[in-house]
Amino acid sequence: MKAGAASIGLVVLLGLAACSGNALAPSSARSDGSPAAPSFSQFSDIPIPAKARMDVDQSLLLGHGESWVGRLVYTTGGGTGPIYDLYKSDMPGFGWQEITSVRASISIQTWQRADRIATVQIRDTTFGVETIITVAPAIGAGTGGGGGGSYATPPAPAAAPQPSVSRQPLR
Repeated sequence: MKAGAASIGLVVLLGLAACSGNALAPSSARSDGSPAAPSFSQFSDIPIPAKARMDVDQSLLLGHGESWVGRLVYTTGGGTGPIYDLYKSDMPGFGWQEITSVRASISIQTWQRADRIATVQIRDTTFGVETIITVAPAIGAGTGGGGGGSYATPPAPAAAPQPSVSRQPLR
């Protein structure tokens, strides 16, 4: 039920943005009125490599500062190894605790900081290394069920109904 309400809220928010008549674009503009290049300055809680190029068409960002949520997509040159190592070494300095990581052709790292979870996905593409960072509230954040840096415990599954089975020896 909560997921449905959150989905409806997101659709309404995006609908209102579409009704404004303005395309979603960087919020700052140059003195001549032309839009400024996308800036990573709003991300003070995660490391961003030098010369990263934000993919504004694939990014969906809500909020700002250290409470933003959404998906940040950017590309860089080089290989996946240096980007993987950057997040592995620098995320703890930004206050994130590692939950799990997998280094492979598509590498994934998952981190937690207070009541937010960050997933970092790194992969090679034709245009360089694509990094997708998804940040969302932890399950139960704000409800006392897992926020504040602790993991939410899902409810125990209900016991499966026991079918009525008769047992007979084989002859």
